[in-house]
Amino acid sequence: MHENRVQNKPTAAYILSLLGGIFGLIGSVAFIALGAWVYSSISSSDYYYGGSLNLGLFGWGWATFIGLGVWVFIASILIIIFAYKLNANPLEHSKWGAFILVFSIIGLSGGLLALIGGILALIYKPILVGEQPQYGQPPPQKAYMQPPTQPMTRVCPQCGRIVQVNERFCPNCGKQLD
Repeated sequence: MHENRVQNKPTAAYILSLLGGIFGLIGSVAFIALGAWVYSSISSSDYYYGGSLNLGLFGWGWATFIGLGVWVFIASILIIIFAYKLNANPLEHSKWGAFILVFSIIGLSGGLLALIGGILALIYKPILVGEQPQYGQPPPQKAYMQPPTQPMTRVCPQCGRIVQVNERFCPNCGKQLD
């Protein structure tokens, strides 16, 4: 699959989003348990007083906790799914990061971890296999080979030795060169 052909996976975004979703699940179970506890304490008090307590709106407080717990539970499950999708398809990081970010905000789940994970997924820069990273050493430039230049030479008229153009006397025989 072409989606998995990246050199760098969005590991930090994946782990933070996953942890945010897991903490959201734990928080949702706590909300549901708190709602159940409030319901049981209210219903036992009402039973004790013979059902004559008129608790009004406070009698439905348990439903608020349970409803909030179910909402956070659903949002946390979705954040975990989106984190797995982000890890499986890193080239679609913008889509999954936006979903993680939105559900961490409206779902009240995972708190800061899922929020940071969504932001990291949005700013993630994938590097395809075979490409050079943008932040590392630049690729070596190809130096165009120029043919080696031969130093300017001439031949000594007396001994036939090759000497440099800028020499005034032949190093072999000592003849003065013009």
